[in-house]
Amino acid sequence: MKHVAIGRGTQNYTCDTKNTTAIPVATGALATLYNASCVAASYPDLLAALPDVALQFNLTDVNQASLSPSNLVISGHHFFSNGTTPVFTLNSAGKDLGTAPCQKNAAVPAPAGTTKGQGNQGFGTVAWLKLTTRDGATGGLQEVYRINTAGGNPPTSCTGMPASFEVQYAAEYVHTRSSNNLLINTDNFQRYWFYAV
Repeated sequence: MKHVAIGRGTQNYTCDTKNTTAIPVATGALATLYNASCVAASYPDLLAALPDVALQFNLTDVNQASLSPSNLVISGHHFFSNGTTPVFTLNSAGKDLGTAPCQKNAAVPAPAGTTKGQGNQGFGTVAWLKLTTRDGATGGLQEVYRINTAGGNPPTSCTGMPASFEVQYAAEYVHTRSSNNLLINTDNFQRYWFYAV
């Protein structure tokens, strides 16, 4: 493991407002990443709860210095460079840990009972993902896991929605240097995720 961050931002969607049966289409995400590596090492049980807590507090801008109500400081940003390439830049707070353009390798639905949105009002929680880096990654970054997600899902239909909209979300992002087997505990059972090839 190289770095653990809590991401807080939006999942972004579009709707074909002229089609009455259209469903929202994902167009990427924007998030500020906050350094949670020390929390991961010292308080792993607390770490899993941070996305739920973070979702309840609004960011004032993408460069908000710390994640309220904690003292986690910015470690980078997450965005999409195109429709299929999520990018993670871990270059804040005087440290350049690398940049990771990625592609989706695997996904599982978020566990039942996760936070649907702010105030637990919303349309559900985005999936947990394993991303692998594409050419151009720096800092030895090879994989990114999005786990312990909160919010972020769109409604099931575009009825009454604008042509483009954002849904608030938070997640834990684990950035690794090499292929790992992560043991994820969800819904009172253990699931081995994403076996190394």
